[in-house]
This record gives sequence, C-alpha cells and structure tokens, in this order.
Amino acid sequence: MGATYFFRDTQTLKVIPCILIPQILEDEGCKNKRSINIWSAGCANGSEPYTLAIILKELLDEEIFSRIQIYATDIDPNNKFENIIKNGSYPEDALQKIPEKMFVNNFIKDTNIQGNYLISERLKGHVKYIRHNLLSLKPIIERPFDVILCKNVLLHFTEKQSTDIINMFYYSLSDSGFFITEQTQKLPVSSCEKFEQSIGSARIYKKIVTNSTGVKIN
Repeated sequence: MGATYFFRDTQTLKVIPCILIPQILEDEGCKNKRSINIWSAGCANGSEPYTLAIILKELLDEEIFSRIQIYATDIDPNNKFENIIKNGSYPEDALQKIPEKMFVNNFIKDTNIQGNYLISERLKGHVKYIRHNLLSLKPIIERPFDVILCKNVLLHFTEKQSTDIINMFYYSLSDSGFFITEQTQKLPVSSCEKFEQSIGSARIYKKIVTNSTGVKIN
C-alpha cells in the first residue's frame, strides 16, 4: 500500500475551499453548473480525497459543499484500494493528524475491524473511486474538472510521460480550472504555456486559455 495518511499537506488543500472555489464560482460558466468536479489522481488508499472532503465540508457552506464531487483514481495494480475507499475503513494510526473535532464529526468506530474507524456515509457520497491508468492519457469523465490534484505521482514518470499527462489534465479542466501538484514538482518547460502559477507558496496552477491567435483570454 502507498505510504500515505490523512491530513497530509493540509496547507495546500485548504487553498481549494478558501481561494480556488470562490474564484471558480465567479466564472460565468460555473454559476449555474450543478456540480464542482475535483479529480484526485494517484489517490492510493483514499487518504487525500477523503482529507479534502473533510476540509471542504468544514470550510464551505452547505449549498456549495452539496455540489462537490471528488473523483479518486489510481492504477491500483494489486486491487488494494477500491474496497478500502468504498468501505471507508482506516486504522487509527493513519488518522492521528486529523484535528479532534473533525475526527469526532466524521468518523465512528468500525465494529468489524478492531482499531479501525469508518468515515461518515455523507463524506463517502462525495468521493467516487475509478480505477485508471494516467498513461492511457484519457480523462475519466466527459464533463470538465474544476480542480485536478496529482501529487507525489509525476515523479515516477519520465519527462515526456509527465508532459503528456499534464497536457491531458489541461484539456480535462474547465477554462477556470486549476492544476495542483507537490511542492517539489516543477512543470515541464513545454507545459508552461498552458498554466500559470496561481499561488506563490504552492504548486497551484491556473489554466491559461488563449484565442485563435494565441492571446491569453482568462
């Protein structure tokens, strides 16, 4: 199983409800859109998408949170992650960094597995797992995403593979969408014309949209 745990890099994740989603909602094309789609690519056992779901629930108002749909994907070659994410059962030591109030509000003891806790059904309803290979270079849904997270994943690929994957992310995002990667991951040079860094303290990039003459329009 991937080395991952809940509430990892929360500083970056909190930017999503505090800064990115308000910007996304200001876009004319999103005002009447029912869902706000987020892709957590390379989700491993689900710690990142569920951490994000908890943070969004705590920091967004009820109406906006009700529109959130998180798609969690991984290549999952050994079929380890799907049942974990769908059941939402995690050992206590993976949950140690969750603030106590958030833990109490969102978890109950798993009576079937000693030492495990179950994430709430409500949060599970906002996270959908899909097995997916990024190297297929195919998006997982036809609707555009508003935010794509791909952290601690691209470092496992060659520069060309990373470039191809980031290009796929670009075309999978809405015009007001954002791409997030880990702090140590720089964009390939060829991808810099597609994204601009949005937050100076994190690798959070806004999609650049241009017209037919190549002039930036967003």
